Parts: sequence; C-alpha cells; structure tokens
Amino acid sequence: MENVLDDPGVLQVVLREYEQHKLPRMMVIKKEIDNGNRLSSQDLAFLRELYQEITGFQSFVETHPEYKKLYIKFVNIYCSIMDGALDNEKRQ
Repeated sequence: MENVLDDPGVLQVVLREYEQHKLPRMMVIKKEIDNGNRLSSQDLAFLRELYQEITGFQSFVETHPEYKKLYIKFVNIYCSIMDGALDNEKRQ
C-alpha cells in the first residue's frame, strides 16, 4: 500500500509544517515542562494529535531511511516532554 508521504508534494508540505510550526511548539512545551510546569489542555491535545501523526509515519521511515534521523529526533523530543510531564504531575 502506498503511503501518502510517498508523494513528493505532500512530503514537502508535511516537512515544512513540522519545521515551521510543530517543532517550535514542541520546544516551547518542552521548555515549560523542563521548568516544572504541567501540560495545559491545549498542549495535551496537540501532543495527542502529534503522537497519532508520528506513529503513522513509522512505516514511511522504514522504507525511506534517509528520514530516520529526523523521525528519531521528533520521537525523542516527544518522549522527553511526556516523561517530564509525568514527573511534574507526580510532584504536584
């Protein structure tokens, strides 16, 4: 089955969206979490949507290893945010 990301135009749009919007928002959330804050409901909704997207990209990355480093970067940032958020919840 063909992945929607196999279309070069779609891939370009998705990469631009992640670079210009999603990664910067992830970094803002990470900074807040690193400062001991809890996730807002908006941040949690964003992260839920992001999780679904990222897991959906896994099969694409398996067949396009040139994107593996980028994929791992997003997964690691996501995991760091969630681990920190869990620790912050336990402390409060």
